[in-house]
Amino acid sequence: MTSNKKNKSYGIWAWVGAIYGPIIFWVLFVNLPKVEWKYAFESNKTRVARHHQKAKDIGLPGIPYWRNTGTAAVLYLNEEDIAYAMCGPDFFCSEKLNAKKGIHYLPVAGGAKRIKSNVIFALNSYWCDSYDINNSGKCRSGGWVNGSER
Repeated sequence: MTSNKKNKSYGIWAWVGAIYGPIIFWVLFVNLPKVEWKYAFESNKTRVARHHQKAKDIGLPGIPYWRNTGTAAVLYLNEEDIAYAMCGPDFFCSEKLNAKKGIHYLPVAGGAKRIKSNVIFALNSYWCDSYDINNSGKCRSGGWVNGSER
């Protein structure tokens, strides 16, 4: 007696979908609410303009950029690509200016060169836009990681 029961075998794509489908769904479910959708499709030009406005609102001379090393040195780059450094332990200005109370900014000799919208080159090192940093020492948006291009 022969039975007409079909052997239920699944193809490789059914197994891939069954295994990876829930994983992909979970990753999207957890991460999509964290995305700032109003800036998701923003151009580099408008992002830089928004960061300049954010710096002006705080009272800074330009966008703060962190050195892409382990130090906490900060440069400020204005719209004309003139870099400013804050007088203090990282940038020595003068005895008189360092002794004054308050925060003082002086232009950096040699200026800065914009590499990408979120990366500049100044003082023989790379600096990341602090408004665009994901983790310490790493720029987002295809920036620089530890001084080398991603």
